[in-house]
Amino acid sequence: MNSILKAIKNYYTVYTMFLVVGSGLVSYFIDYQNMKRKKYNKEAKISKTIGTIYIFGGIILFILASFID
Repeated sequence: MNSILKAIKNYYTVYTMFLVVGSGLVSYFIDYQNMKRKKYNKEAKISKTIGTIYIFGGIILFILASFID
């Protein structure tokens, strides 16, 4: 377990966080709008949910990784 936490701390940097949060923003805003415009309401809702998880999950994982010794 300790080696997994160390690996997360070593590989999850600020740049990785920006990549994950950026992917979430694209999914939340751009993909959602495109799917909504094409009347794919179920897929639009999924895209919005996944985008939200990526945005908040990326930030929370970075904060947790910064506290790992």
